[in-house]
Amino acid sequence: MRTSPLADLQSRYGSQLDARIQKWLAWPEDSSDFAGMMRYQLGYADETLKPTLAPSGKRFRPLLCLLACEALGCRGEQALDTAVSVELLHNFSLVHDDIQDRDPSRRHRPTVWKLWGEPQGINVGDGLFALASRAVMAIADAETAVAVGKAFQETALLLTLGQFLDMSFESRASVAIDEYIDMISRKTAALVGFCVWSGARIGGMDEAFLGHLRDFGRWLGIAYQIHDDIMGIWGSAEETGKLPGTDLRNCKKTLPVLLAAQRARGGDERTFEAYFAGAAVDLDLVRETLDRLDARSDTEDVVETNLESALSALQRSGLDGEFIENLQSVAFELTGQAPAKSSGTVSNR
Repeated sequence: MRTSPLADLQSRYGSQLDARIQKWLAWPEDSSDFAGMMRYQLGYADETLKPTLAPSGKRFRPLLCLLACEALGCRGEQALDTAVSVELLHNFSLVHDDIQDRDPSRRHRPTVWKLWGEPQGINVGDGLFALASRAVMAIADAETAVAVGKAFQETALLLTLGQFLDMSFESRASVAIDEYIDMISRKTAALVGFCVWSGARIGGMDEAFLGHLRDFGRWLGIAYQIHDDIMGIWGSAEETGKLPGTDLRNCKKTLPVLLAAQRARGGDERTFEAYFAGAAVDLDLVRETLDRLDARSDTEDVVETNLESALSALQRSGLDGEFIENLQSVAFELTGQAPAKSSGTVSNR
């Protein structure tokens, strides 16, 4: 039986990635509780801060970075510190996001703020960001280190801007679909784009092709986030690691909701008006309305469209066919799509 692309990457790089992440998390040595809380977020400590191995997420972002470097004929290990910086930055955003969304659990465990309070949760997130900023500069070639470090800081700024927009949507009575896509292109897609771009940059890819690979990552990031929106409403706790329906309880204006609201009329329209206003609303009624208005199917179509854009950019990247196929397979897996027989197309039906 063929293993999943991500499982294959994890088997090849997982132990090295774990070891390097833990190396960076060994600092600061004089503050074991602080470092322990950061290790808890990454799955290396339990609630008493004792060593453990807990769920740590897909880690597809650092794996994409390593795969992109490998695709240039280099050893993936050359991008290992950059891959670590990506994972630390991602977890910085998760710790703060959990506080802002009041999420009590992540990856089947209590969130950092739920265990140690919001102030320490903020500190843990800030510590992860600081370590990520150090790790990304640990590149042997000075010119490459400056270029990748600059792109990393720009990515981090886009990520936080995306989170700002996401939170600002919560107090608005309406959000346009284009505004939503712009928000996730910053909050989620910018980091995925950086992952593949940085791995290829460290691997020595020609500047003429780097933009295509970044575009692949950005389109993939948009498709992935929209697929995540679907799972946030219809996915199980086993699939998401969070309580089912968390996005609906938080009245999140995710794409399935926006698409359904666009075609709602009469009573359905009033249901979404109450939802957007953050009023007490029957969540079973909202989910039932989403189903009746074909919100899931419409959203899956948008996932497919963005994935097709990603694969088109990948075909222009100049990579060898083997690595194009590998990156395609990862993209299919991340977005819940099934590859069609013809190359470069997708089908989720």
